[in-house]
Amino acid sequence: MDKIKVIILDNNLEERFDIENALANIDYIEIARTPDDLEEAIAIIESDFVDVILVSNSFNGGGYEIAENLSTEFIDKATIILEKEINEDTMYQAIFSGAKDVILLPVKPNKLVDSIYKANKLTKKRLEHHRKVDITKKKKSGYGQVYSVFSTKGGTGKTFFATNLAITLLKETNKKVCLLDFDLDYGNISLALDIVPKFTIIDVIDDIKSIDPDYIETFLTNHESGLKVLAASKEANVNDFINTEHIQIIIKTLQSAYDYIIIDMSSRFTETTNPAFVFSEKLFLITTPEIMSVKNIKGAITTLTDFNYPKNKINIVLNKFSKNSDIRSNDIEKILGFDIFYKVPDDYLKVMASLNQGIPYVQKYPRSEIGKSFSNIVSNIVGEEK
Repeated sequence: MDKIKVIILDNNLEERFDIENALANIDYIEIARTPDDLEEAIAIIESDFVDVILVSNSFNGGGYEIAENLSTEFIDKATIILEKEINEDTMYQAIFSGAKDVILLPVKPNKLVDSIYKANKLTKKRLEHHRKVDITKKKKSGYGQVYSVFSTKGGTGKTFFATNLAITLLKETNKKVCLLDFDLDYGNISLALDIVPKFTIIDVIDDIKSIDPDYIETFLTNHESGLKVLAASKEANVNDFINTEHIQIIIKTLQSAYDYIIIDMSSRFTETTNPAFVFSEKLFLITTPEIMSVKNIKGAITTLTDFNYPKNKINIVLNKFSKNSDIRSNDIEKILGFDIFYKVPDDYLKVMASLNQGIPYVQKYPRSEIGKSFSNIVSNIVGEEK
């Protein structure tokens, strides 16, 4: 059973400790960080994959109003009210707040656990139903699909995969594609594409309150292929000013303007770029047939699993694949506990030539085996959307 992450919004320390103790020994329930105020609570809910929100009726002086706002903003989370007295009035307020249940304080552990489990299950079931009903509408509306590329080890070809996937999507679908460099420490998209950006993500952040689908276009760099790029800043220290909300606004804005958004992630988990994981339709985890690379990806999968990240979003990509590799692909699958979705062949000399010249491999060698592998990936992506 996947873990259910619960956040407790209660200013009363004794009540909160009782709840934490009641949930402490439940294997499938994990307690999120304790917020100091509502603003911090919202940030945690957005970034930490929270499933259930427990709200005291007295939290910040207005538990029911807060529950209503949270239920409206986070339709994928189940909200439960914590109340000292249950009567007709409190039940009425709870229903109109959007809460899934009301729990009497002090809590009875069995009742609390049962409520959390059922509220989470019901919320996920309803979301799945709406997703199936609305999936056709979503595709017809052109709402952009987000694909993130991630690896926790340098040298696996993360940026190589992201750039060539973006170029192939552009070429074979004739749709609008945007490539985002969210490696806020050492972004290399500009080098890989041999472009000199006039603006970077920092310029977007400086004017984030004014950003809309038309205005954000002015910050993107054009590649000769027709691909649009949001470049990372050249100065790593200024990235301290970028936060989770900024990243969320950028992704949402581009989703309304582009068919596909490809994100080249950092090589580490950061709170700032968490929205890229959340918004992604697919998360491409890049590994190579090397023991250290496989070990690192195994660790990444464990971290994602601990955060209850949907397993159906994870696509393992074996880069630099060769029949002569020391580690066989089926051994890698056994180690990771995941099937390898895609294999990109090894072609070291040509890959280095394309990177050094700033020409995407699929443009320089379109008929190569690597070119065919990217065409196959895009064909699968487009086929799944139909």
